[in-house]
Amino acid sequence: MTRRSPLTGPDGLAARLKPAMRAVAGELDQRDDIPRGLLAELRDAGALRLLTPRELGGHEAPMPTVLRVYEEFGRIGASVAWIMYNANYGFIGALLGPAGTERIWAAGAAEPIFANSASPAGAAVPVEGGYRLSGHWKIVSGVNAADWVVLSAVIGDGSPPRVTGIGLRPGFRQFAVPADLVTVKNTWHVSGMRATGSNDVTVNDVFVPEELSVRFDIPARIDRPLYRPGYVLSLAGAGCSAIILGIAAAAIEEMVRLAAAKDDGALAGNPRVQSAVAESDAGLQAARLLLYSVAETLQAASETGSAITTGQRAALRAAMSHAAKVSRRVLGAMYELGGSSSLYTGNPLERLFRDGMTAAQHAGNSASAFVGAGRIRLGLDPDMPWITPASLAALVCRMRSRRRDRGIEQAARTTSRSGRAGRPHRASRISRCHSRRGQDGYVRAAGPRWVGGPFS
Repeated sequence: MTRRSPLTGPDGLAARLKPAMRAVAGELDQRDDIPRGLLAELRDAGALRLLTPRELGGHEAPMPTVLRVYEEFGRIGASVAWIMYNANYGFIGALLGPAGTERIWAAGAAEPIFANSASPAGAAVPVEGGYRLSGHWKIVSGVNAADWVVLSAVIGDGSPPRVTGIGLRPGFRQFAVPADLVTVKNTWHVSGMRATGSNDVTVNDVFVPEELSVRFDIPARIDRPLYRPGYVLSLAGAGCSAIILGIAAAAIEEMVRLAAAKDDGALAGNPRVQSAVAESDAGLQAARLLLYSVAETLQAASETGSAITTGQRAALRAAMSHAAKVSRRVLGAMYELGGSSSLYTGNPLERLFRDGMTAAQHAGNSASAFVGAGRIRLGLDPDMPWITPASLAALVCRMRSRRRDRGIEQAARTTSRSGRAGRPHRASRISRCHSRRGQDGYVRAAGPRWVGGPFS
């Protein structure tokens, strides 16, 4: 029996690919994607199939292990880690039927490379044999090199989504679209993580067959812990927090190196520097332990077949936000300690600061998740779409209301400019929908700002 190489640690994926990543580190800041040669090395090493079922050649690794892989890559190169994180979408092979799986993992074809957007920024209209998909998805990392782009959308038949215990039917769905059917807009002009190529994507009335639609409201075709209802939904997005922990850890390591080298070690002898480094290190380790502890709890629940609870999902999101909050503080502290050295392009601290702050802006790292977790702790409805299906149902209704409102407001502005008589319409901010709060209740558009999809 062939022994598989370890995924983490001194002989893990990150350690084995570190030389290749270091070789192109200097050029990544000048590119809008990672070199195709490095991407091929990631694919050949198995770094893009961490969550893919074993039947399809994947590792099907436990989520805590996957988070450690992401963190280790984040220490070496933020853009590469982020591309790998967004490309690890092979778990859909466990959710699709045999026909869809065969389309993507065709016999004899190269391993597919994915990009994805979890934001339900599209509409899918049911037609015979599938759906007509349209939408505009922002910040789709790695899309330039993807073979398949997995896009999230709301079923656009006009009816409100119905809620089940584990998901929406038929509201939220994901669609695997061949990359040559999407339009990539060159929008990624940013200060950090430039090589992720996180451009916008548009699709206009593209037919997607039923077998390439991914559902989360029914049990997976492959019934194993990683693919059980609620588990992937809860943990697939946590990679963004593991990566920023790795970036912040790299900043501490770089500051330690700089302190020893600068002014013959005088900086290392400064008590203020010593205190800041120790405090940052302790805070980062504590945030890391919290994130992995929650991930282990969810992993154990999935392995025993227990349902993932609302409290557990909220705890994960709070741990993710806490990891980002601490990492931001660490990055700022290390940048400050670096003094004028941190200002110069080419200095690792300068790049780590930019990359880390960019990663911190991801929806999954938003502090808004504390609101939902706090509401649960206080015995209230979390009203956060990534925590409960009911909240996601309300979100879908709010999105539809806002889209309709924008159309009304645009029409009113057009009428006003044309000089035609009539009073501009005042957009309604109330949408009627079905949710767990009532069979036929009103859900107001006001409330916690939604900053990402159910995976984020």
